[in-house]
Amino acid sequence: MMGISEDYDPWFRRRFNEEELDSIMDDIEELIIYGADPYTAMYDAVREFIKSKNFPDIDEHGNEQSYWESYLKYEKPLIDYFTKRISNN
Repeated sequence: MMGISEDYDPWFRRRFNEEELDSIMDDIEELIIYGADPYTAMYDAVREFIKSKNFPDIDEHGNEQSYWESYLKYEKPLIDYFTKRISNN
């Protein structure tokens, strides 16, 4: 396990645990093994994770803009995290 560094803000550390992040990384690595570009694999794995979690503060019933604003608050930090993690491998 890589662990979540104290460099990540408390919001990130409260919402994602090490096991979840490692599981997403495993999914990314598997997609890469099957031929996906690393960044495509990362986005696909992160999006599947977010969809599976059903975060209550993602606005599924509002307008398109409120949905994407609420969705991206999860996607952006996860993509940043995995971009750093992939570039360190």
